Amino acid sequence: MINRNLISSDKLKEEEYEITSAHAKYFDGERKISGELIITSQRIVFSSKSGQGISLDLDEIELVKSNKHIFAVKDKLTIVGKKKEYLFFLNYSEDWVSLIEQLLKHKFEGLEQ
Repeated sequence: MINRNLISSDKLKEEEYEITSAHAKYFDGERKISGELIITSQRIVFSSKSGQGISLDLDEIELVKSNKHIFAVKDKLTIVGKKKEYLFFLNYSEDWVSLIEQLLKHKFEGLEQ
């Protein structure tokens, strides 16, 4: 279940739907910011109560990868965009990578037809 108050400033676009969401922490290079990471049919969205927000369209994503350390509480999810790399800490990052890769594959197959 998603807290719609978190993304009130970044509402879903027309014909866009939420696929999954989870509590995550975004590392901005200096600090970890708690919020909600959401995969929709068209993009990846991170929003926090502090106002920190990210919206990354699927066609902006070049690579996704997971890294789990034995002693770490949370997995690392790295999303490499065309302009920036985003680092998130959350559970089950391998599942997130798989889901995002499936969405990217489906999107690019649709463009080829």
